[in-house]
Amino acid sequence: MLLIKLEPDERKELRKRVAYLQRHGDEHNRTLSKAMVARKIHISAPTLVKALKTDTELKPETYDRIKEWLAK
Repeated sequence: MLLIKLEPDERKELRKRVAYLQRHGDEHNRTLSKAMVARKIHISAPTLVKALKTDTELKPETYDRIKEWLAK
């Protein structure tokens, strides 16, 4: 199975956006947990936690979902 790593700049942007949503929330909630942010990206919470750590390999579909969400 082919696994893809997030680039350091992609991981940095992901961390920044997740931290912002955790602090400030969205239009419905004042703050968001990592699980709620993961639901917005359409991935599982443990996968999001792994993606935030260094040098984690992700499945291509998970990588695509994260890239798509970062592009928004």
